[in-house]
Amino acid sequence: MIILSPNKCQGCRICEAACGFHHTGHKAFDPSKSSTHIRRDNDTAVITMSIDSTCDLCADEEIPLCVKYCAYGARGVKR
Repeated sequence: MIILSPNKCQGCRICEAACGFHHTGHKAFDPSKSSTHIRRDNDTAVITMSIDSTCDLCADEEIPLCVKYCAYGARGVKR
């Protein structure tokens, strides 16, 4: 289970690129293939984070790539 902390998220979207990389079989950084989504309201600066049903927790990875590469600690894993 991935734990999300939107208050720590800076909206860099590295998690989306990492997830897309996983879902392309490590062939491309493609955020359109991502299971995780970051949205920022430009009027309020509120960031929302979500994970959809296509998330497989990076089945063949030691740790989900979105967690591994989150520079701000906005993601974690609960086992």
